[in-house]
Amino acid sequence: MNSKENFLAAIRFQSPEYVPLGNEPIYHVFQFEGNYRATDWTDHWGVQWQVGISDTVPFPVGNPLPTLDHLPDYRVPNPDDLLLTDALKDGLQHVDRKTRLVKGELTYLLFERAWAIMGMENFMTALVMNPVEMQEFLHSIAWYARQVFDRYLELGVDAIGFSEDLGSQRALMISPAMFRRYILPEYIYIFENALRAGKIVHFHSCGCIQAIVKDLVNIGVTILNPIQARANNLAAIKAETVGHMALHGGIDSALLVTGTPASIRAEVIRVMGILKPGGGYICSPDQDLPGISPANIEALYSTARAIGRY
Repeated sequence: MNSKENFLAAIRFQSPEYVPLGNEPIYHVFQFEGNYRATDWTDHWGVQWQVGISDTVPFPVGNPLPTLDHLPDYRVPNPDDLLLTDALKDGLQHVDRKTRLVKGELTYLLFERAWAIMGMENFMTALVMNPVEMQEFLHSIAWYARQVFDRYLELGVDAIGFSEDLGSQRALMISPAMFRRYILPEYIYIFENALRAGKIVHFHSCGCIQAIVKDLVNIGVTILNPIQARANNLAAIKAETVGHMALHGGIDSALLVTGTPASIRAEVIRVMGILKPGGGYICSPDQDLPGISPANIEALYSTARAIGRY
């Protein structure tokens, strides 16, 4: 089987020949123009973004809805305003579907999008003080995301992907109970059409999210990434997901920056021993950080190739 076929067998808990690797060119990834730019800019939600450190993603520095006083006047943008440019069309037309999966991305899904619009502190406060208004507000963002994913489905994607960082280094940024009250029902709504169509839902969340992993399994998420090694109990997450949701990542990126090839090899062996059994694992760094040496990347993937056979 080729790398695409092996990847699909792995995430479906079938019989892959080897553990897929994060550096394999499995996906053709695209995103409509107008949702994200890796530069200083103001998006069509009215959020002002600024790149603070080179080679990293921009951060929201201007929030168009800092309080709920102006919520009645705030308008969710039209998802149809996002553009499928000629360059994106050309890329889609020339994808080799025998070797590639096509994934439509939406940077900043729901939780991330909401706090970017409001500011983190004001968003968190409003969840407690204004529950009805916040449920309506979050549903309006969920509607936008669902419409974008529906457009991707019309283009024939194999997968949808998005960023949705929910965790700090030690815990969720909101309680599991609050997550299940405000966020989880909207995920069900957002992913409904994609899951009904049999598409891959590739969920990205940094931080400690082990308290809600079972929730993500139960709503049908296909792949969870990046399984941040220093923020989560990898064995506990594996036990909650094996046979149901694939895991992508898990190799400590901090060690990749600061460690030696020998320490990287030891880490890959350790993580592979936890996440490989039972299938459903894609071996990859748990973050894409600047400063990782080519020698350490080579140590990661050469070790994974050597011990990743079933």
